[in-house]
Amino acid sequence: MYVLETYKLKGSKNMAVDVTLGQVANELNDVILRFYTWERPTLSLGKHQKASDVDFDYLEENGFDIVRRPSGGRAVLHWDEVTYSIVVPRGHELFKLGVLELYNLISKIIVAGLNKLGYPVELTTGKNKPSSHICFQVPSAYEITLNGTKVVGSAQTRTQDYILQHGSIVLVPHEEIKHCFKNTKTLDIPLIGLYDYAYNEFSQIVENLKGAFENYFGKGREFDEDLQTKVLEISTAFEKNFVAIKDEILAKE
Repeated sequence: MYVLETYKLKGSKNMAVDVTLGQVANELNDVILRFYTWERPTLSLGKHQKASDVDFDYLEENGFDIVRRPSGGRAVLHWDEVTYSIVVPRGHELFKLGVLELYNLISKIIVAGLNKLGYPVELTTGKNKPSSHICFQVPSAYEITLNGTKVVGSAQTRTQDYILQHGSIVLVPHEEIKHCFKNTKTLDIPLIGLYDYAYNEFSQIVENLKGAFENYFGKGREFDEDLQTKVLEISTAFEKNFVAIKDEILAKE
């Protein structure tokens, strides 16, 4: 397993890097684990999620970015969080797992990492039907909750060459997510973050999560400077695919 950490990148660059890692993982013939954050609060929409209800004026007034993810699922407002992604190349044994099987495995690893820090997070087993655009409204199967409320939201995408799963591990929840859409401003959405339970340094949380993944995949290898530079350069070509400009989004719907 290779490990990459990239912090405070803009939304389109973050999504472009995740996609680029799919190509790189096949070249390395190994799993890649990445931890990252965002340059500014960023609303991410699922690949097929309609944007007609997005309050673009609100986003602009508050300086929020917006991107469309390569993965499915519903909207997430990335802010005070640890964002992770894991890429499985086609030659790896986990590439054969089904969507929920892999989702379950990765969720269990994250639970183990957070439990070791003292966070009593748990894995859900049942399915809940969402009633809004917002990812954190209700947990679905194999998602992670804290005191019964969803605290980690993840999504997955699959190609013939790789599987990408990425997700938001909330540190501090923000009710601003409700105001990013016209029809959810008065919606009652239970929100929770790890810091509602206990504070740990960001770096300590990342190290514990990394350790949990290493317990499964073996000792992680850090990206050297040349490989990291290569990833960032290649990702430039993909960035335009994730820039979510209002006119372009609405024109496709």
